[in-house]
Amino acid sequence: MPSAKAHRGPSRSPGLSKAARARWAATYANTSFEELPWFSPDPFPALVRAVEDGWFKPPGPVLDVGCGAGSNVLWLARHGFRATGIDVAPGAIAAAESRRTSATRGAEFQVNDALALTLPAGRFRGALDAGCFHSLPARKRPQYAANLARVLRPEATYLLSWVGREETRAWGPPHRLSVNDVAEVFEPLFLMEQVEYRPSRVSQPRTISRSGRPLTTLAGYTARLVRRRGPQPPPR
Repeated sequence: MPSAKAHRGPSRSPGLSKAARARWAATYANTSFEELPWFSPDPFPALVRAVEDGWFKPPGPVLDVGCGAGSNVLWLARHGFRATGIDVAPGAIAAAESRRTSATRGAEFQVNDALALTLPAGRFRGALDAGCFHSLPARKRPQYAANLARVLRPEATYLLSWVGREETRAWGPPHRLSVNDVAEVFEPLFLMEQVEYRPSRVSQPRTISRSGRPLTTLAGYTARLVRRRGPQPPPR
């Protein structure tokens, strides 16, 4: 059951800090996107399964939060979706734009902050996050959930993947979250319908650099959440 801290509301200072923005900008400015450890030319496997299972249905629209170089958005566009990718790093958006083809006209990319979204309310029928949320400090997570809930329509599907506490190696995102950590943030606004554990798939850190899908090699979870129509029922 969510604790009281899940209901404190967003932090008073919206958006990522200037320092965090600068770090993400520098990451893409100083390194080719193909060499970044989280880049994959292929869509996130859980996204492919979600489309196959009918969780996301064309034409959408669908939002990819922290889209990086745009592999998920471009794949969705090739499969008949209107898809928007946002990232706080201008270099990530430039990389995504450079990968467009005539088959991905349904893709849109823009620089935007997941903690201070400037997108219209209720615009999207679905959303996914395969690497943004678990990079945020705890105090910023309610901001994220509130911003995402605002731009999603009621009963929109949200696919969230994160690295869990079970991953003990040094490589990976700074925060390793339990299912309860995630539920405390999202349950007031989202119904958590399904959670799947993903065990670690590599034994040596050097293997990660050769992986086509590095985030999927780390122990973690993928969850299907649904935007609530109304507030979460109170505890009894």
